[in-house]
Amino acid sequence: MRLALLAVVLLARVAASQPVQLQIRPHIGDTLRMHLSQTVEMIGTTAGANDPIRSMTTSIEVFTRAIPQRWTSNGTVMQTITDSVAVSPSSPAALADLRRRAMQAKKVLLRVSTDGAMELVDDGDPNSELRHLFGEMPAVLSRNTVSVGEKWTREMQIPLSSEPGAVGAVRATFQLDSLGKHGDIAYISMRGTMYRINTPNAAPAGPGYGTTGQLAGTIQIDRRLGWITDSKSSIIVRSTVAPPPSRQGEAERPPMQVRTKITQWIRAMRAR
Repeated sequence: MRLALLAVVLLARVAASQPVQLQIRPHIGDTLRMHLSQTVEMIGTTAGANDPIRSMTTSIEVFTRAIPQRWTSNGTVMQTITDSVAVSPSSPAALADLRRRAMQAKKVLLRVSTDGAMELVDDGDPNSELRHLFGEMPAVLSRNTVSVGEKWTREMQIPLSSEPGAVGAVRATFQLDSLGKHGDIAYISMRGTMYRINTPNAAPAGPGYGTTGQLAGTIQIDRRLGWITDSKSSIIVRSTVAPPPSRQGEAERPPMQVRTKITQWIRAMRAR
């Protein structure tokens, strides 16, 4: 009996040490139900000024169905349907809210590559909220096989909301932490940094101005389902924002320090 148990343990360790291919490749015809929850907290302070601390928190909940339609050389083409959207605080007159409501019951095509990158094939609106939610998701998986404990690095670009036209570069390191029973579930952790990069469309940052950030999160991949079933991430961005022009006779205002925390949780499951 002891020898049998020892053999089982050794086989489990050998299986865990074997390299595996992590891919996003859902089964054609499946219906995947996804729930995206995102919260953005912004806190602004002005050094040496009597202005009160300014803070704002917004959140969004999106429930979506994704149906894989066909495999292509560039990834899986999926039809996505947004069932409901909730925004807090709610402001019906705001343009952003109107755009989000227009997402509901809208069918669009999404292409998902095997390494996790997503792009909208055609949603008819280059400024739609769906494009911002799904069309800017970069690749996160290694294109090569990986073993438990192995790391890989990905670089991506994201727009900076505090600076129109400015772009931030994110460098993230991922690690395959462990595999579930039979290797069906892959548990991945990620950590990274962000910094501002100069682009032709953005004015260069002045002396003492800049943007930096840190990223951390976890990912779970159901290898049988071929999909990310749980993804949690948190990014903290610290920016120095130029103040508005001072009125005539007023002293020049100091820059504002803005701390933005973006927390996102995406859960998915196969519809029964």
